[in-house]
Amino acid sequence: MNDGSSTATTSDGFPVTRRAIERLDEWLMALASPLLPLQQIPAGPPEINGFQWAFREQTERAVCVGKAVRMVSGIRVALMLAEAGYIAECGTILRTVSDCTGEILSVCEGVRTGTPTMAQKKFVEQYFTPMAKDPDEYDRQQKERWVAREELLAAQSRLATELKGDPQHLRKVLRYLAHGYDKFVHGAYITAMELYDGRSHKFMLRGVEWGDKRRLYKATVASKLHEVLVALATMAQVSNMPALAQEIGRVAIELYNSGELVSDLTGVDHAT
Repeated sequence: MNDGSSTATTSDGFPVTRRAIERLDEWLMALASPLLPLQQIPAGPPEINGFQWAFREQTERAVCVGKAVRMVSGIRVALMLAEAGYIAECGTILRTVSDCTGEILSVCEGVRTGTPTMAQKKFVEQYFTPMAKDPDEYDRQQKERWVAREELLAAQSRLATELKGDPQHLRKVLRYLAHGYDKFVHGAYITAMELYDGRSHKFMLRGVEWGDKRRLYKATVASKLHEVLVALATMAQVSNMPALAQEIGRVAIELYNSGELVSDLTGVDHAT
């Protein structure tokens, strides 16, 4: 039985993960710098003279930088949520991070090969589609089929084939992981049950108290961080920034070998 006494602190382990996260801003800004500064474009009702920021080009590079902004911001806050015990919210953010890494890898594949698929071309085009300005405009817009996640995942299967791996196994694993993260987004049954405390017979709505559960989710963040590093290194490769790609790659290898991507919960029982 675990009585909750192993509550973790924010300094509980994961030094390689923390060092890597602290470098993400620097690497992302290096990748984004050719697109900066952003430009202002009109937005909102004309009478208010509003504006929004926009890239100066609608290209694959701009898509990847935009996705990387959300990816880097997300992985940082996911660790904060895991440390505070907000595990369901951590999983929800990691779903966004996971989507971004897969999308970046798919778009980069199209750039690398020089022959992007129709799905990759459409994904880039749809990324820059303006949102409807009001409900009436949304109703008038023609319903468009957006590129599905499965279509973009095919890029990773092709890469596995290129590297003499098992594309079918990779696809199965990626689909299963995506299925799991979807549960957090949609508030599935299991995500509520995980917050129940069998000792007090209450739901832990201000963070899970068990330190080992927090460590498990921090290990999950570390695992997703490895995907983030791979995505950033791939962006650097297709952007002809080999030194940056190698630097990020070295950190990815260090993280992979650190043991922080797994958490030993042998013997843990929170049922009572």
